[in-house]
Amino acid sequence: MGKFTVNIFFNRSQQDVFDFLSDPANIPKWDSDFELAEWTSSGAPGVGSKYRASGKRIGSEKDGFFEIVQWDRPNRYSYKVTERMFLFEHAETIFTLKPKDNGTEVTYESQFEIVSSLKFAEGFAARMGKKRIEGNLNTAKRLLEAG
Repeated sequence: MGKFTVNIFFNRSQQDVFDFLSDPANIPKWDSDFELAEWTSSGAPGVGSKYRASGKRIGSEKDGFFEIVQWDRPNRYSYKVTERMFLFEHAETIFTLKPKDNGTEVTYESQFEIVSSLKFAEGFAARMGKKRIEGNLNTAKRLLEAG
C-alpha cells in the first residue's frame, strides 16, 4: 500500500478552510486533475455523502466516484474512492485541520493501492502524488488567503 502525508498552513480560520476544501464544487479551483466536481447525494454533507469528480489523467478523461467516510466539521473529514479510478484500486484521503497561530494547520494523508500489474511502482506513485498534492494545496492556500 502506498502512503504519503502533506502538511500546510493556511492563514484562514479552520471553518473557512474546512468549508472550502470539503466542498466538491471547489475541487477544480485547486486540483489541476479535475474539471468538474459535484455532490451526487442530497441533503447536508456528512458520512455517507457521495460526489463525482471528472477530469483528465494520463491522457484520458475519467470520472472519480467518492464517498465521505468521516465528517467532523471543522476538524476532520475523509473520503474513499468507491470505484477503481485511473490506476488506483483503492484510495482513501484524510484531511485533519487544527487551529494554529491564528490560522489552520492542514494535514493531508493519502493511502492507496494501485492495480496489481503496477504494484512495483507504489513508491514512485507516492512521491509523485505528494508532489502533486503539495502544489494543489498551495493553490488552495493562495485562493483562500486572497479572499
